[in-house]
Amino acid sequence: MHRLLIVFAAASLLQACEAGTDPAPPAPPEPAPLAEMAPVQGFAHQAGADLFGYYLPASDVQIDNLKLSHFHLGRDVDFNEWEQAQGRGATNFAPVMFQFDDLSSPTVANELGGQTPEVIVRVLPTGYGISDTVVRFVGQDPTLGLVTFEGNFIRPAFDQVRADGGDDIVLRGTLTIGDHIYEGQSFSWTGGD
Repeated sequence: MHRLLIVFAAASLLQACEAGTDPAPPAPPEPAPLAEMAPVQGFAHQAGADLFGYYLPASDVQIDNLKLSHFHLGRDVDFNEWEQAQGRGATNFAPVMFQFDDLSSPTVANELGGQTPEVIVRVLPTGYGISDTVVRFVGQDPTLGLVTFEGNFIRPAFDQVRADGGDDIVLRGTLTIGDHIYEGQSFSWTGGD
């Protein structure tokens, strides 16, 4: 009987130990995929956001003979006029656009006495969403194809450069030109002439 009690106690102890140990802990849940932003449709900007200027690419962006010169953002009044006209404004200028220089064209003197390519290509928006933190742009060009940009302002740098000058990076995002994707494309800022 004594042996039976020992066997029973040992079996109970073994069963209790096995019950207390979990098999391998469950794997952590997979992170949810990032939600994709809805496509840019229409024209919208944050009223009063003072973003005027020319945003210069920090690294070269060139498709064949077309080299990105700058990204332009206009004044609040320019955005208002464009939006009231539903994008049917000037045929070669918009409050937000990408400008490319055609390096195969002859150069001409510009208003500052420097040389600039005679032929430029401006990609005007078919849609945009602009605020003091985010830039979303979509446009179309017969040569370049679909052009999109999703970027964020680096506000401390932007405010510093606007106040004191400099060539710090103030805007960064993903620029897509046709089949070419430029992730982390950075821009500095200038107020122009």
